[in-house]
Amino acid sequence: MDKKAVLEAYWRGHVETWRASGLSQSNYCQQHGLKTHSLSYWQLRQVEHQDKPASKALTLVPATIVPESQASIPPLSLSSPQGWRLEFAALPPADWLTALWRAHP
Repeated sequence: MDKKAVLEAYWRGHVETWRASGLSQSNYCQQHGLKTHSLSYWQLRQVEHQDKPASKALTLVPATIVPESQASIPPLSLSSPQGWRLEFAALPPADWLTALWRAHP
């Protein structure tokens, strides 16, 4: 096992133990001699790895244009298989959406 893998396994263990402990991050870190920001970093890193889709495949769904006077939902709604949802009251710039897509493959 290389150093990177050992480090990741070490922090993965702490993140899992902290989650199961019911303690705040601060209390857990005090009890284990850890820095709170380090645990937070590794917890976020673990979430990022779990949330990444297996491929960059984009799924397109049919859309219909509804006159504004009849619209009951925001003009744009994005959702993921992981459960998050973004709703926009107005359409964001296309370059922003492109940057968002590229940053979160």
